[in-house]
Amino acid sequence: MSTYDLIIIGAGPAGLTAAYAARQAQLDCLVLERAAIAQSIAEYPIGRPLFSTPNEIELIPGTLQPKFGPKPTREEVLAYYTRLATRELRLPIHTYEAVQAVLPTGTGFQVISTKAVYGARHVIVATGGFGHPYRLEVRGETPARVSYRFVEAFPYAGKRILVVGGGNSAAEAALDLCRAGVQVDWSLRRPTLDPHPDDTDRVGIKPWVRAPLMECVAQGELTIHYATTCIEVLPNAARLQHADGTVDEVPCDHIFALLGAKPEVSLLAAAGVTIAADGRPVYDPETNETNVPGLYVVGHLTRELHMKNATVVPRRVVEGIAQKLTRAGSATG
Repeated sequence: MSTYDLIIIGAGPAGLTAAYAARQAQLDCLVLERAAIAQSIAEYPIGRPLFSTPNEIELIPGTLQPKFGPKPTREEVLAYYTRLATRELRLPIHTYEAVQAVLPTGTGFQVISTKAVYGARHVIVATGGFGHPYRLEVRGETPARVSYRFVEAFPYAGKRILVVGGGNSAAEAALDLCRAGVQVDWSLRRPTLDPHPDDTDRVGIKPWVRAPLMECVAQGELTIHYATTCIEVLPNAARLQHADGTVDEVPCDHIFALLGAKPEVSLLAAAGVTIAADGRPVYDPETNETNVPGLYVVGHLTRELHMKNATVVPRRVVEGIAQKLTRAGSATG
């Protein structure tokens, strides 16, 4: 069984940043990824520009240069991460090798994957925050009628589509659908496009999305159903309930329920990590170490939800691990 200074689980922005920092710190490191490199980015809608600017997501300053605007597209970011990881930096990544268990041993960990068993002195989990999409949880909700991921608009041209969700992902999906010749209804719980007063981490619908959305409304391509909740999915429609209890039946050929997601934490829980009431792991905000010594969490799995933190925090975490290993080596030497 090979033993590493550090095993990183997940090859998204946070995991790749951690791997690069480990390489710089001369740590013996391995990255295990259940799917492809930057799988979370790959699941973005086709052609979608990211909200982040290059300096917030690049591994090496000045190396991500978008061609079509100030913000890179999904395709540009995927090409950047995969090229950098596999050809330029040659990071030690095993793709399509899912981790099944992380077992504390007292002196480190056994990391069990679908292909092998590894030893690790430290483990960083960077598996992202979108493991389980939220569902409508209503009668009539089936895979044939409801999708939880929006890929592209063109297959729905000439159809009538209902989008449910109050975030920017839902807003952008509604806009893309309108531009593709789709008649769109959009249901959101809030009474406006502004953030709810209690949502301190949100800023509402981005201005560059809101303006063209209002143009679609003015042209009759989009109907926004404010302060509504989807209470039932019918074979050719959906029932939306208003705050006053009244119900409208909205015809639709398909529904996109873009309600956000919660992280997959079963791997952490099985390793002994305490999971908080919000569904995210408990960890030291200074070190990102969990209650299991040597086991760390970074990226959107944590409460650091800004993309920039996914490429800043892992560097700090790896520096701390490198210092611990150096002190341990000095003590034994």
